[in-house]
Amino acid sequence: MIDVLPDDLVVQILMHIPIKDAVATMILSKRWRYIWTMLPKLKYKESDDVTEDECKSIWHFLDKSLQLHKAPVIKKLHTELGPRCPVDVDVGKWITNAVDRKVCKLTFQLKWAAKPIKLPKSLYTCSTLVSLVLCDKICVDIISPGSLPSLSYLCLLAVVFKDESSLVGLLSSCPILKGLKVVSNDYQKDSSDSTGSLMIDSLTLKTIFIYDYSGDAFSIENRSCLDAASIYVLGHPDYKTVRSFSSLRIFDIYLNIFTAEVDVLIFLVFYQTYLTEDFPVSWNHPDSVPKCLLTHLEIFDWRGYRARSEEKELVRYILANSSCLKVVAISMRSTCSFEDRERMMNDLKSMSRISEPILMQGGYIEQFTINP
Repeated sequence: MIDVLPDDLVVQILMHIPIKDAVATMILSKRWRYIWTMLPKLKYKESDDVTEDECKSIWHFLDKSLQLHKAPVIKKLHTELGPRCPVDVDVGKWITNAVDRKVCKLTFQLKWAAKPIKLPKSLYTCSTLVSLVLCDKICVDIISPGSLPSLSYLCLLAVVFKDESSLVGLLSSCPILKGLKVVSNDYQKDSSDSTGSLMIDSLTLKTIFIYDYSGDAFSIENRSCLDAASIYVLGHPDYKTVRSFSSLRIFDIYLNIFTAEVDVLIFLVFYQTYLTEDFPVSWNHPDSVPKCLLTHLEIFDWRGYRARSEEKELVRYILANSSCLKVVAISMRSTCSFEDRERMMNDLKSMSRISEPILMQGGYIEQFTINP
């Protein structure tokens, strides 16, 4: 019965099975020989539970299937290659093939044993690309200005930047970029002389997620359009990052306490769950109350609260100056003893505006409603 179905419908069916199984349908009949080559979405993933010979066949299969692929547009190409990927594989050829085929969404992860590889320059001038995710052993190197006029989402996970200008050049190539995620690690530098400083400068960004384990400096410019930001910094105790925003609505902070000046902020989160006991905590009392506290903040969520003097001072300050605050959620560390948790909770309940708590999720989270 399936033989009477139109090609378009068969393609839709094949999209719901692994690419290797889809290609295997070519042996069914002459008609089926080329149907799989029109699939608009392709996913190749090296499995951890295969033998060395099977790994080699996977890379060979990926190479050959991309060569035979005939769809005029690749809507989505997802490729994950693990540490057993041969270092002599021409991964750049696959990227070029995807760009030539007007790829729209590209995810490329490379974990081979070789040094990080530079991808073809054509990737950074792909006019059809709307989403780009690059992971691990990839070197971002923008020598001349690129052109990614359609790119709205960019994700860079543990990649290497050739120098400080690489990220700047990449972002300047994306005139309509709305979302950015950067995960930085301490092994990311392309040379020992590199300062590792990253500058994020985009006029169009709406959401930004920064996860930095490296201890290197970074700065965010042109923040007036941001709606949501998540900053996760563990590498350096004296970060002075993200000083001012004007339209932020959601702000997740994963670092030592600091004051950020935000005009519009409704949901504020402090994450200290994974910080070591001796991680420095600092907070400077501002000269004037931030506008966001006075007129907007409704939900305050603190995860990993330890009741140190600086932490208690900040909680009191937020309670005293957040006239719109409705809910405060406080979470202790999972290693916190029952006695310490009770002491912290009693201390919090003694603060002004705090009402009786509602116990949540395993006894580690206390949610308080706020009195006017």
